[in-house]
Amino acid sequence: MSDPREELFEKLPIFPNSPVGELGIFHYVSQAGQTCNATPYSTGPWIDCAYTVSAMLFIMSLKGLSTQATANWGCYYGIIGMTIAVLAAFFSAYVCDNGVWLTWVGAGPGIIIGLLMAWKVTMIQMPQLVGLLNAFGGLASAIEAIGMFADEQAKYKLYVEAEREDVPEVAVDDMIKANPRLENGTWGRGKKYLVIQSASMYLALIIGSITYFGSIIACLKLMGKIRKDYSPPAKNFVSLFLIAASIACCVLAEEIEDWGYGSTEGLIMVLAAFFLSAVWGILFVMAIGGADMPVVICILNTGSGAAGVFAGFMLGNKLLVITGTFVASSGAILSALMCIAMNRNLFAVLAGGFGTGSSSSGGAQQAIEGEMVETNTAEVAQLFNTAKSIIIVPGYGMAAGKAQHKVAELTTLLRSRGVNVRFAIHPVAGRLPGHMNVLLAEARVPYDIVLSMDEINMDFPSTDAVLVLGANDIVNPAAQDDPTCSIAGMPVLEVWKAKRTIVVKRGKGSGYSGVENPLFFKENNHMYYGNAMKQMATLCEEISKMDPVGGAGKTDAVKVAVDEVKVEEEVTLSPPTEPGLTVGLVAEDSEAWEKRVALVPSVVSKLTKANVKVVMQPGAGAKAGYQDLEYAKCGAVVCESRDAAIAQCSMLFTVTPVSELKACEEKLKGKWVVSWIGKLLPDGKEVVANAAAAGINLIDVTAVPRITIAQKLDVLSSQAKIAGNRAVIEGAILYGKFMAPEITAAGKYPPAKVLVLGAGVAGLAAIGTAVALGAECRAWDVRDVSDQVESMGGTWITVDFKEEGAGAGGYAKESSEAFQEAQKQTFAKQCEQCDIVITTAAIPGRPSPKLIEKWMLDKMKPGSVIIDLAALGGGNCTETQKGKTYVTENAVTICGELDFPSKMARQASEMYANNMYNLLDHVMKAKDATTGTAADVLPNLVANQTLKPAAAEEGAEPAAPKPELDEVVCTQVICAYEGKVITSPPPPMPSAPPKPPTAKSGDKKVEIAKASLIGNSVLLSTQFMMFLFALLMLGVAFLDNEILIELMMVFMLAAWVGYMLVYGVHPALHTPLMSVSNAISGQVILGGIFMVSSENNDGNINGTAILGAFAVFIAAMNVAGGFAVTFKMLKMFVAEKK
Repeated sequence: MSDPREELFEKLPIFPNSPVGELGIFHYVSQAGQTCNATPYSTGPWIDCAYTVSAMLFIMSLKGLSTQATANWGCYYGIIGMTIAVLAAFFSAYVCDNGVWLTWVGAGPGIIIGLLMAWKVTMIQMPQLVGLLNAFGGLASAIEAIGMFADEQAKYKLYVEAEREDVPEVAVDDMIKANPRLENGTWGRGKKYLVIQSASMYLALIIGSITYFGSIIACLKLMGKIRKDYSPPAKNFVSLFLIAASIACCVLAEEIEDWGYGSTEGLIMVLAAFFLSAVWGILFVMAIGGADMPVVICILNTGSGAAGVFAGFMLGNKLLVITGTFVASSGAILSALMCIAMNRNLFAVLAGGFGTGSSSSGGAQQAIEGEMVETNTAEVAQLFNTAKSIIIVPGYGMAAGKAQHKVAELTTLLRSRGVNVRFAIHPVAGRLPGHMNVLLAEARVPYDIVLSMDEINMDFPSTDAVLVLGANDIVNPAAQDDPTCSIAGMPVLEVWKAKRTIVVKRGKGSGYSGVENPLFFKENNHMYYGNAMKQMATLCEEISKMDPVGGAGKTDAVKVAVDEVKVEEEVTLSPPTEPGLTVGLVAEDSEAWEKRVALVPSVVSKLTKANVKVVMQPGAGAKAGYQDLEYAKCGAVVCESRDAAIAQCSMLFTVTPVSELKACEEKLKGKWVVSWIGKLLPDGKEVVANAAAAGINLIDVTAVPRITIAQKLDVLSSQAKIAGNRAVIEGAILYGKFMAPEITAAGKYPPAKVLVLGAGVAGLAAIGTAVALGAECRAWDVRDVSDQVESMGGTWITVDFKEEGAGAGGYAKESSEAFQEAQKQTFAKQCEQCDIVITTAAIPGRPSPKLIEKWMLDKMKPGSVIIDLAALGGGNCTETQKGKTYVTENAVTICGELDFPSKMARQASEMYANNMYNLLDHVMKAKDATTGTAADVLPNLVANQTLKPAAAEEGAEPAAPKPELDEVVCTQVICAYEGKVITSPPPPMPSAPPKPPTAKSGDKKVEIAKASLIGNSVLLSTQFMMFLFALLMLGVAFLDNEILIELMMVFMLAAWVGYMLVYGVHPALHTPLMSVSNAISGQVILGGIFMVSSENNDGNINGTAILGAFAVFIAAMNVAGGFAVTFKMLKMFVAEKK
């Protein structure tokens, strides 16, 4: 006869009478006569469903923070999700009579206090509140861990109290001993998990304690109560001792016989571990300086989430695991982003808690020349009243001075006068990610004029004035110019590039980094000393007394804007009567295949508005698909003939040298011709010499220097992009097979294999197109551009030979003979495997390097194709025939055509014409000189200061003038002027990338650079996360426990989802992200709700229940305060009224 107890065990869940049911393993005996909330809807599956809905709502909550417009809904979703989860737990069968009123005793005051905190806090105090919410999350998890250990029934006495009289109460351990086969069944698996349960409990205790006390110290430092950093003697030893001692106490509490759960001795050990961890947390934050406080707050946010995760493993609660993982992901990613924004190593910050406590360490700073120039309110008011564009850069000084409302008042005043006012926000401005955004939102500054560093940095050169409010390190040019300073490499706002900067500071001190700021000594900067709020109030008062300059005023500004819109909509049908310059446009006739045109109607329209007259030959744009009527509508004059257009113009635009230029006809004498010459190539040199002999002034558009500021003029790049794209299309046509893998009724066909040699502009465009078509693409370049190739979807191939291949200006340089031999072997192997080979390697002014030789061709498969984009310079293949396509004896097609951009004539013409307009804009200074005659404008092209030697005083060395952009460009592009060939100086290209430094003993900068690579980019990489997950699952598999595997699967999915969600959060909403994640971390309230039903054997409330009520109280403050303050912040974000 079978044992009736065994039959009962088979029907029961993993842990009977568990307050968490099948979802958890916090185990209690249901006392006789005690009534629970048992309903058909309070069983395990219904709780599972409720928790799943809650998890989905939390995901939508974080997703809502991706934009300011959806952020409010994100907060609502989080509140609804939390409410569903708490109600599901509260009305479950596992919360009994005493648990009901104890839950309310804890939750009621907690909710009230949390709401009061959120109501009373100001936005300046947000860093302190976020730190306090971090503390609450960690403390609640630690209290639950202590409460679980305090219950003697939590682990070893897993009793079943059966309703049948013939089934006596029995312990699980005894049941397994009596029935060995149960060891591998449900009860055995549950027993194995108890080890994980204990480990998770102790980790929740330690991490929660560190988070709580560390957060309290962080709050005190942010409040100014603790001003000095402190690092203990023998810091490394103290750190290791405290960690080891905490772990040892937990092991002793667990392993010593007769101690264990519920024992007084064991509880003393657990409390000792709690306080030892607290000491470690205090010392950790005490040692960290103010410069790293944004990172510290984020790290503590991670700790709060991690404590929640381990509380979830301790209780076996999937929802706790999910929410804790979301919070930990939020803190971890924000920590890494802050480190990147400060050029700090995340691991160094963590270790630096027991380091110097400062970010100011580094080499000796370079000497700063000049002196600070102080200004006054009248001068600043006059500057702002006459400015058309102003950017305001807020720093912690604005928060400390409580100046955000006065700044908003100044913004409103200036914008009412037609000034374009915007804000530039650095990621680490203030004491919290996104803190400045919240302060400006509190002052009702429209969020759509508040821009991030990446969005606005390029606008400083065209800005009239920049107002820096209490910021220092984030606007320090030494980060870019001084490699010896401690903030070298830190991304900064490039305010010094503006026409004028005004810095508001209380004194002359340096920032938290301790690095002197050269910005303060620059000629275009003035210091405006004083309290930020008072200075802004005085400035507003002074500006309001002034009359608006330029007829601005709100009504006038709107009228101007409307007029500008009307101008954009109108079409100029005839050019101005007295233009400052007349340009000509003729059809390309030098090459039969050329279909492009130098100017398109949209550019003609812009030229005529700039007072430039455009005359053209009839049908000049016909081959590119542009009709004469389109040009006429945009203001061009269609002449009777080609000769008439040339005769009327003073500057002629062409794509390739036209027949008149090659023949050096008299009608071009004294005129300017802007064309694609290639002055460094043999053919180009001949054209330049002939033009100079005929008195033709010649501009070579291919000679634009490859510098960042001249990118808009770079025709080589724009046309190369088209060539790369078209090369793949032509290769696919000549290949004659599928590019993407196909499975058909006729069989299976693999993808085409494409090899791209040369990963410049053309090469990258070719890679992108090939991948888009479904081909398998490989690429190589003499420079290490593997990241760019892989970002386009290609596979980087390497040559097994060490040599730096990047030359000046980002171009490739010629390789050594040994390297060339090694690369030939690599290319031969790749050519043998690939179907289409596209070569793009070229060095300006030199013959194209030979990458593919005859013996390599002989190894290629029949039907293979080579597209040689370097054919103009002789080709990268030795067998390429310039301008021809042919098939070799072994059926390999070699294409050396020159007209790839011309095959996409309309697109290529548009891009070429835009480059020409930008060339006119910069080189000819059209904006300032168009009111004069052609004779007034054209001399600007000569740039006499750079083409002629500068006069030097007697006995003094000639000073090298600092060239403006138009001078730098002119010295390169002008190749013939007034009958002379102009020999340009070497182009001002960036220096070649430096070789990686070799680490030497004591070389701190090298060590920091390496640490940053390991600490930030790798940590944030998808590959690193996947590798970490794989290691975790491998370890879990060895433990052979289904419960743990299930929870780990939930954890890893939540980590990945959290990673993707947090990365999608708008930078302006990082502070609301931290507060809402703290609210979500309050999900640990579930553990407290289940704990409050614990009783002694006599039916009285025990210590665990009391601790559970306290955990509910703490978590309720976190939930209510977190959501309330998030809602408060998000309501402040308003868009500009249109």
